[in-house]
Order: sequence, then structure tokens, then C-alpha cells
Amino acid sequence: MHPLLQAALGAIIRWALSLLVPYLVTAGIWTPDEATAYVTGASLALLGLGWSLWQKYRARIRFLDALDLPAGTPEGFVQ
Repeated sequence: MHPLLQAALGAIIRWALSLLVPYLVTAGIWTPDEATAYVTGASLALLGLGWSLWQKYRARIRFLDALDLPAGTPEGFVQ
């Protein structure tokens, strides 16, 4: 993932959480301890999802690059 895009997505997620979590705590839906646990869990889940999507995207790009190479090209030449 491009570093600029990664930074932008991180900023958007942090902004959304900074709006949502205080509302849920003041509304009495979450306690501060629950909010910390939920935000930590959600962050880890999003990180895992992002990593998985990145790996799938990267594998697809390698596959498409390999299709352009002549038959019999060693795997090490696929970037």
C-alpha cells in the first residue's frame, strides 16, 4: 500500500473513532474500560483485515505480471 494512502486511511479511522467512542461512553453504552478494550480489538481486527487484503492484492499483481512473461520463465523473475 502506498505510504500516503496508508497514512490517510489511518487518519480517517482515528478520526471516526475519536467521534464515536466518546459518544458511546457518555451515552452509557460503554464504560471507559470497555471502550478501551473494544477499540483495541477493533484496531487489531482492522489491521488483520488490511494485511489480508494487501496480501491478496499483491498476489494478484504477481499473477498478472507472470501472465505477461514468456512460458518457462522461472518464478524468481516475477516481481
